[in-house]
Amino acid sequence: MPDGLIFLLVMIALIIVYTIAKVLQYMRLSDKQWKEVDKSKLRDWDDEDD
Repeated sequence: MPDGLIFLLVMIALIIVYTIAKVLQYMRLSDKQWKEVDKSKLRDWDDEDD
């Protein structure tokens, strides 16, 4: 394989790993914030159009 192709594949793999890591980090942060929210102030929404 040409060296340029190997470099490109490595860069794509690093970008994919970085993106997955960021998504997991934000999912954990979102879950933590949801657990800390005062759920007694939440309202039920009815978005159904009849």
